[in-house]
Amino acid sequence: MISSGSRLTKPLMLVPFLYSLITRFNGARDRAYLVASSWIPATWLIFRLSDVGLVAAIVKFALGYLAFIAVYEIGYFINDAWDARKSAAGRRRIDFAWGPAFVILFVAIRVALWLAIGYATGWISDPVWLACFAALAAAIAQHNLIASPALRAASFFQLSTLRFAVPVVASVPRQALLLVFAAALLFYTYFRFLSYLDSKALLDMPARRRPQFGFVQGLMLAPLAILISFLSSSTILAELALYFVMIFGLWIVLSPKQNASDL
Repeated sequence: MISSGSRLTKPLMLVPFLYSLITRFNGARDRAYLVASSWIPATWLIFRLSDVGLVAAIVKFALGYLAFIAVYEIGYFINDAWDARKSAAGRRRIDFAWGPAFVILFVAIRVALWLAIGYATGWISDPVWLACFAALAAAIAQHNLIASPALRAASFFQLSTLRFAVPVVASVPRQALLLVFAAALLFYTYFRFLSYLDSKALLDMPARRRPQFGFVQGLMLAPLAILISFLSSSTILAELALYFVMIFGLWIVLSPKQNASDL
């Protein structure tokens, strides 16, 4: 594993996704969470909502995710290189000297990747795909320009939702897009938003740190997921509700035993 302090870090961070891997997902737990909470359910959404096989769904998600992360990592870099330095509490994730040449190359590689994927897939002419990236760019700008953590809650909420949905939107029929965003809000944004509020001392919820929390919350969200499935004549949200309950249940089994009061 390449650490943030390795001499290889600087050239590797120029490679799309490796910047995220080194600065955000540098542990087995973080990577497992990324795969279980977003990659698998997003791929399943493509498979179930579009007329493609599982292998094709995996390829479509991979391309969608690479296009997404190419843009999102520019936001990450802005946050790490500029925003984090403005606050004494900001996290320093870049442990090497960087200059204009590095920044230009970093951005150019990601813009080129985004354009290449867009043209190769034809997504560059899809107004929905472009609109989602416009919303993503606006949310990134909000999150880096607004200093107050409390006000940033709104931009983080948007970023979490788009982070789950954007890799999927071009690969599912237009009429299924609301199901994609409903899945994002129910099963991804909700938990990420609580985590953000907690990390910024905007929320006092000790129960959230207990292994049982996700499992119980997943069960409690199931009725809404089932209702949306019924209203949309699609079982996909009910399927994802079952999936997340199983994943959270597995997390309880794998977590160290704790003496915690009932939720």
